[in-house]
Amino acid sequence: MPGPRELLALVMRLAYNRGLINIKGGNASIREGDGFWVTPSQLPKNMLKPDDMVYVRLNGEWEGRHNPSIEYIMHLMIYREIKNIKGVLHTHNPHTLALYESGLSINPAKYIEAYSIGGCIAVVPKLPAGSKELAEKVIEALRKCRVAVLLGHGAVAATQKDIFTALDALEALEDISKVELLKAILNIKNYLKTT
Repeated sequence: MPGPRELLALVMRLAYNRGLINIKGGNASIREGDGFWVTPSQLPKNMLKPDDMVYVRLNGEWEGRHNPSIEYIMHLMIYREIKNIKGVLHTHNPHTLALYESGLSINPAKYIEAYSIGGCIAVVPKLPAGSKELAEKVIEALRKCRVAVLLGHGAVAATQKDIFTALDALEALEDISKVELLKAILNIKNYLKTT
């Protein structure tokens, strides 16, 4: 079984290939020991290697060849504040953002993908990336739901299982968002035809 650093490299390649992040965007972490491994800042996410990962202790100290992701504070606070979290993934889902920024939202219970997302999707207001304020709001959201949409930013999933469970949730979120956007467009077209 690959270790956490190998898994982080793989999950970021998958997220990039799926169109959930841009080349230097997004971040992920996996809990291990008295801290967690997190992806580095400003490196191409589709080319990450295991030794690029940064280890962050729960006291906030970190070590590695690179700086940790700008969002490492969010990951740190999630692990400190929410019990039994084993992995966190943050992506920049374009269709999800388009949907929520348009004032629409998703009821995951309407779709079979609900098993991946859980019963709800929390929404976090637009806040500065890497800020403690954003981290605090994400924790509030993740205490209610497994997945949170960050307005103007992206989405976050935390898992008590493996990091691929978080990826599955964010992929499902993006797929449902595409369907909802297409439905909205088709509804407008149908309305225009009848007027």
